[in-house]
Amino acid sequence: MKKILVAFDGSEGSEKALNKAISLLDEYGELILLAVVPTPSEKSFLDEEVYKNMKKKAETLINNTIRDIGSHDFTVTGIVEEGDTAAKIIDVANNLKCDLIVLGSKGTSEIGRYLLGSVANKVVQYAHKPVMVVR
Repeated sequence: MKKILVAFDGSEGSEKALNKAISLLDEYGELILLAVVPTPSEKSFLDEEVYKNMKKKAETLINNTIRDIGSHDFTVTGIVEEGDTAAKIIDVANNLKCDLIVLGSKGTSEIGRYLLGSVANKVVQYAHKPVMVVR
């Protein structure tokens, strides 16, 4: 695979997804790490301060993970988006013309403390790209 998007939140499931994606990536390919932070709204459990902290934590997580990956023959790009997690994963994969979406089947997110199982189900159901769910 030349371009793989990994939905990454620091959970054990997303770590496994990252490792699998790295093993599938072509030499000189591109690995894209995506963290999604829910947007605060009147219907959300997030207030503005919690949102800012979550976004900063997501940016730090992505940057630290890129640093930990180190240098390889492939490119690593980190992205932090806000909004509905499943929708953002699908949108970013489409916009960047990714060959594959890789994500963990479930796990508690360090960013938002929400379960990823429902996100994985939505991405599998609605993505128009190949999706690999790693257990």
